[in-house]
Amino acid sequence: MRIRPRSHFFSEGGGNALNVDEEEEDDNNDNQCLRKLCRDLDERSRIIHRNLTVTGTPPSTHLLDLNMGQRRKGCDQVPAHFKPNTPPSTVHTPDTHSSSTHRGSGHEDCVKHSICMVSDFFYPNMGGVESHIYQLSQCLIEKGHKVVIATHAYGDRRGVRYLTNGLKVYYLPLQVMYNQSTATTCFHSLPLLRCVFVRERVTVVHAHSSFSAMAHDALFHAKTMGLNTVFTDHSLFGFADLSSVLTNKLLTVSLCDTNHIVCVSYTSKENTVLRAALDPDIVSVIPNAVDPSDFTPDPGRRDDSKITIVVVSRLVYRKGIDLLGGIIPELCANHPDLFFIIGGEGPKRIVLEEVREKYQLHDRVRLLGALDHKDVRDVLVQGHIFLNTSLTEAFCMAIVEGASCGLQVVSTRVGGIPEVLPDDLVTLCEPTVSSLCAGLENVIARQRSGNVLSPAAIHRQVQTLYTWRNVAERTEKVYDQAGRQPVLSLPARLQRLRSHCGAVAGSIFSFFAVINFLFLLFLQWLHPDHLIDVAMDASGPHSCWRTLKKEKPKDPNSAVI
Repeated sequence: MRIRPRSHFFSEGGGNALNVDEEEEDDNNDNQCLRKLCRDLDERSRIIHRNLTVTGTPPSTHLLDLNMGQRRKGCDQVPAHFKPNTPPSTVHTPDTHSSSTHRGSGHEDCVKHSICMVSDFFYPNMGGVESHIYQLSQCLIEKGHKVVIATHAYGDRRGVRYLTNGLKVYYLPLQVMYNQSTATTCFHSLPLLRCVFVRERVTVVHAHSSFSAMAHDALFHAKTMGLNTVFTDHSLFGFADLSSVLTNKLLTVSLCDTNHIVCVSYTSKENTVLRAALDPDIVSVIPNAVDPSDFTPDPGRRDDSKITIVVVSRLVYRKGIDLLGGIIPELCANHPDLFFIIGGEGPKRIVLEEVREKYQLHDRVRLLGALDHKDVRDVLVQGHIFLNTSLTEAFCMAIVEGASCGLQVVSTRVGGIPEVLPDDLVTLCEPTVSSLCAGLENVIARQRSGNVLSPAAIHRQVQTLYTWRNVAERTEKVYDQAGRQPVLSLPARLQRLRSHCGAVAGSIFSFFAVINFLFLLFLQWLHPDHLIDVAMDASGPHSCWRTLKKEKPKDPNSAVI
């Protein structure tokens, strides 16, 4: 247990326990001012101690400002507006300097945040969201921020694990309900997530994916604890069917008081703004990216005596696998030297197996099954054309990976795909069999005539379009903007829910917010924040990761050759 100095609890300045007014800063009166301030602090300490003794209220309740918004600073200071006997619901504005700050010449040079990425989808599960979280986290660590990830347990992978560069991952024991998404009650995850947020002194909670129940829970709890929140939407949704209506209402509740929202394309931004009834000014567009060094062309790996079309995708309905099943027999009948390589797994695999069996195309259609991410590039470089048949996409990373490997790209014109690549690198078609066949015929003809860019030229053009460092820089600006915004107090939050989400849903989730708030008070009374051990920083400005590596003693028995 760490004992904090008394002056830390009762100082009027948020950044210094001995904050003297500017009028009293004359050098000749420093000692007199210091003695006066110490007397004031002692008097205030006795008053608060007397109040606590009379009321019998645990200190964690009276210091709710500290526990519910200022603990996240990463230091033991309270904000300038803190008043010991102020009810928790009257706190309106968090300290704008809640993150670690390097100062010079009276202004902020840079702000280092303590970020918690939260999603149900992370390693060992593989996909676009998982890759986005990992790559973004690595680049933010490179820029000096502290990053931890919270996800649910995957099989025996439970507890705390460390990845490259000290990236800490909390695999929490939460029950998976469907498709790697956890069950949610809005309350059962609060003890675990509160422990993570307090231990890691989190300043920004960044949730990912509308499909993740854990992400919505984290946003709900973080707002109750007074933390700044950011949400990244990776998908597009409809408006007509029942599942979309329910999901959109949940998204409206989650995002109505979130500090900032990030979408991966302008189409995705329009979709999210309409679904959640958001102010467009709090929604930013930051695309996905690829690491160009992981997807380099290798023309020697492909057989130029035939034309090879590569498809790497999950074999599910929204990826247009039914369209692919109609394309394969038609093109194979027209081009005897055409071959298909298909990587991925899913419930629609049976469609492709039936087509291959019906038309006897076993020697021309290879189904590779599930691929590890490290093996995707080795599959892509075997082809001449990359085909994407998705029915909906917010941002298709697969076509960027295919282009980075030097392939000609043919894709459906849906969602945010037209925004991803320039016109000379992609052939866009309508999501129909006839349109896709016509587009592929055109590309095959150009490939045979040699009227296409070389793989090296395509790679050089793509490698500068989307980089994770650029994504991290833009995300860093979002964190800075979110950190300057106030976190709504409980009354203001209830009013926002009722006014923004409708009479019925707003009232229901207002009730949930109150219950969540009372549950947090109970947890803080049962196990106060100051009794929770602060975790060692594996990343960020106070990282011990690189320090330990530098201080690792050399083996005395090793010889220099």
